[in-house]
Amino acid sequence: MALNKVFIAGRLTRKPELRKTPGGVHVTDLFIALNREFQTQSGEKQQEVCFVDVVVWGKQAEACAEHLNCSSLVFVEGRLQLDVWYGKEERDKRCKLRVAAERVQFLDPKELSKLEEYANCAG
Repeated sequence: MALNKVFIAGRLTRKPELRKTPGGVHVTDLFIALNREFQTQSGEKQQEVCFVDVVVWGKQAEACAEHLNCSSLVFVEGRLQLDVWYGKEERDKRCKLRVAAERVQFLDPKELSKLEEYANCAG
């Protein structure tokens, strides 16, 4: 049995931009910064940031592009997805691990009122 489930909460590093696939499906990318605070063995407080790319599809993509801005706080539930493509030469193989969102929740107070409206916007 395989399990592929991701839960992250963080702030957007830029405003989402909505686009359409050639088939007419809406899609947007969220670029999320995840901050972690920890103590070193010597007791010193440290911070580290992890940047995660998230792809959002359909009505959720439309809602994200319309209501989220740079620094918006979001909670994302999704799955890991590996994208593979080739550069100019066939041997120039590239890949990127990102999160495919199944649900995006707006966590900023000004966006919470919109949450109910879009809570059932799956896919």
